[in-house]
Amino acid sequence: MSARHRPVGWTPAKRAYDLVLLAGVVGFLLAFLRLAPQFGDPALALDGQSLAMKAYGSCAFLLLSLALAIGPLARLDARFLPLLYNRRHLGVVAFLVALSHALEVLGWHFNYSPTPPFVAMLATDTLFVPLGVAALLILFALAATSHDFWLSFLTPAAWKALHMAIYPAYALAIGHVAFGALQDGVAPALTLVVLGAAAGVVALHLLAALRGRRADAAAARAGSSAWIAVGRADAVPEGRAVIVHPPEGEPVAIFRHAGRLSAVTNLCPHQNGPLGEGRIVDGCITCPWHGFQYRPEDGCAPPPYTEKLATYRLALDGDTLLLDPRPNPPGTRVEPLPAPSPAGPAPEPPFFIGWARGLAQGLRGVTGASAVAVGLGLPALGLLLGVLANDPADAAFATVPGQAVLSDLPEPVSLRGVVVAGPYPLLHLPGTPGRTLLLASDGKLGAPAEVRALHGRHVAAEGAILRRGSIEMLVLGAPLVPVEDAPAAAAPTAEPLGRWRIPGEICDGKCAAGGMRPGTGVGHRACATLCLDGELPAVFVATRPVAGHAFLLLGDVRGGPALPALRHLIGRRVTLEGEVERIGDILVFRAAPS
Repeated sequence: MSARHRPVGWTPAKRAYDLVLLAGVVGFLLAFLRLAPQFGDPALALDGQSLAMKAYGSCAFLLLSLALAIGPLARLDARFLPLLYNRRHLGVVAFLVALSHALEVLGWHFNYSPTPPFVAMLATDTLFVPLGVAALLILFALAATSHDFWLSFLTPAAWKALHMAIYPAYALAIGHVAFGALQDGVAPALTLVVLGAAAGVVALHLLAALRGRRADAAAARAGSSAWIAVGRADAVPEGRAVIVHPPEGEPVAIFRHAGRLSAVTNLCPHQNGPLGEGRIVDGCITCPWHGFQYRPEDGCAPPPYTEKLATYRLALDGDTLLLDPRPNPPGTRVEPLPAPSPAGPAPEPPFFIGWARGLAQGLRGVTGASAVAVGLGLPALGLLLGVLANDPADAAFATVPGQAVLSDLPEPVSLRGVVVAGPYPLLHLPGTPGRTLLLASDGKLGAPAEVRALHGRHVAAEGAILRRGSIEMLVLGAPLVPVEDAPAAAAPTAEPLGRWRIPGEICDGKCAAGGMRPGTGVGHRACATLCLDGELPAVFVATRPVAGHAFLLLGDVRGGPALPALRHLIGRRVTLEGEVERIGDILVFRAAPS
């Protein structure tokens, strides 16, 4: 509804609002996903899924913080009211970006294993996953009921109560980030952004609440009798209102129109908008949020509309205006009170209800600055977070059959070596000093079971090589082929290096070797669990290098695979003790569960 009873369509103001918002979001994602890798870690550009998860997740959190900041900003300064008009669009965009983050996680962290992705996600024992799922479900409910149909169907009170769930969703989102990405300690910029955004939202709400509390205290000091004094009658400007906070009940808006005063509830029945911040347009009180209108003398919307407001009685005691804080039934006519006019014309404050073609002069500065902050600030934050979203262990992809070399590693597309069966299948390339690679299948699966039967055999292999630090993995693109006429070459023997007590983290060999960035940490625990359940090699990522190696192949004390005995420790910071031995150019850590 508009002031002249015309439907509100996609006006220039609404289009500008949404275009600025979409430009900021697209700019953030492009800066994070495309521009940042050129300035930060180039290897990140090769892992689009990991980078997309970070980009969508951080963008959704910032949009949610912005949505929660607009309300108190508008309470503190009416010049922010234009931002409030389309806040629901901002909330829906925040949900869509958060959904994109969830789909990336579902399609990458929880995919490519025998376990269905949804089952894997719901079965995880990592706390941050259910926190994120709960936040997303709340945002879905809010986005799905954002249309005015649901406002009418649920009633404004129920709709408002439902949409207050944005605050629990925000708390869950903070917990999701805190128990996930922030615990890994590799994203200081993200930590500062999360803490800064959360602190800003809390500070704005505290300031707005403090202003409201002061108004309530002033009303309480005026007394709690049947009639309360609300100030001088000539303090109410023509065409505008003053807002009164009685000791009990809801706020009241006292309007002056044609030299007479009328009082109605301050809450618009459409969305509980602040009527007292609106003004008289065409003889009707006009809500500043969406332009809904009501007659000041009886609180009724003009025909054909049927909304009604509660009205209040007013009286004069000399120059002092008195209010009866007991509301009349909605739609009750109360004869407007003639009252002294203001000493001089009041300055015309800014006013905006969304359907106007342009903004009042007083609103343009704040609105323009806000547009610049969103349109340029979000891409700048995306670039900063993207540049600092580096891979701390310097992973690199080598050659994939049929593709160009993705790094400067001179890896062949096909290899010949000797199979080593345990604790996980390995491929040792003879030479001085020789190289030893972990073996894996595509997805979250270890090498086929028949590979162990080739222990000590010379084979030809082809596939993609992942490398991170001192560890290499060959992801097999075809079955191993025994080479019958190969020169004799024995499998490397284990060289004992003594007993060690080592702090670090249990991870899967594929992600540790570069399949995920980062391939460690609490946020990666669910993915690592699926990988290790698929019999990928277990790797112990040491806090400090052991004999020059930060990555150790992890086995049990009997020389077999580490799982299932150590499964409950996946992704956690632990200290293990056991024997360390060298096989080729990798270290094997045979650790006990205790």
